[in-house]
Amino acid sequence: MIKIGQFLYIHFTVIFLFAVCYFNRNLEILLISYATILLHELAHLAAAVIIGLKPSHIAMLPFGVNLKLKNSLVYSIADEILLYLSGPLFNIIMALFLIPMLRYGRFFQFLYYNNLALFLFNILPILPMDGGVVLKKILARKIGYRQSEKLLRMISAVLILFLIILQIYLVFKSKFNFSVLFAVIFLTGNLFTNKEKYYLDFAKELIFYKNKSQPQIKKVKGYLIKETASYRELAKNFSQGSHYIIFKENNHGKITSVLTEREIIEEILK
Repeated sequence: MIKIGQFLYIHFTVIFLFAVCYFNRNLEILLISYATILLHELAHLAAAVIIGLKPSHIAMLPFGVNLKLKNSLVYSIADEILLYLSGPLFNIIMALFLIPMLRYGRFFQFLYYNNLALFLFNILPILPMDGGVVLKKILARKIGYRQSEKLLRMISAVLILFLIILQIYLVFKSKFNFSVLFAVIFLTGNLFTNKEKYYLDFAKELIFYKNKSQPQIKKVKGYLIKETASYRELAKNFSQGSHYIIFKENNHGKITSVLTEREIIEEILK
């Protein structure tokens, strides 16, 4: 990575990509594409600053731009939705704004389709796209980190399969149009390789568990675990929207102790 100033990093392959597009006379298209993605990330940056997060830097990569934050733990679900949907919302607003300008030429048309495509791509409920991350965070508050991750991976797999079928259709109907192929490769790769990326939700559950609402009458869920069971694995099933009580049993099926959710998490945090 090449550092330019305090907040901008450029991957060396980006310079090569710009050089190739310059000699192929496609530099204008590449510039518009990067400008659209950069504005998308700047919208995320603005939202991050508004909710109190600190930016680290912006990295320009061969196939996009990525915003890095110094801290990204947010308790409020409203703040999280604002953070992740700010980029797609900016793109759709830009696309709507550009509609009256489409008749003025190729530049405005390409800018319009870039913003529209970026909105549609990022709003998909597929990990790690913005829409998928938002849906996962909402589900995590209802059914817990572990179950929400499993459900989103299933949804992602189904939608990726749909995109693969769409790509096959385009190949035979549109003279070998491979426009969806990169999206399929990108999403499939993330589905199988980026599991660690989403452990942040579990860390947040541990850090903010004392912030849960404490109503006078609580609806409590229960778990029955073996004495040798991992507390850490158990806690991945907890959610911000529920309270838990845990029964421990020995190898003979006898209940040996009853623990609260707080005791489990405080033991993990020791």
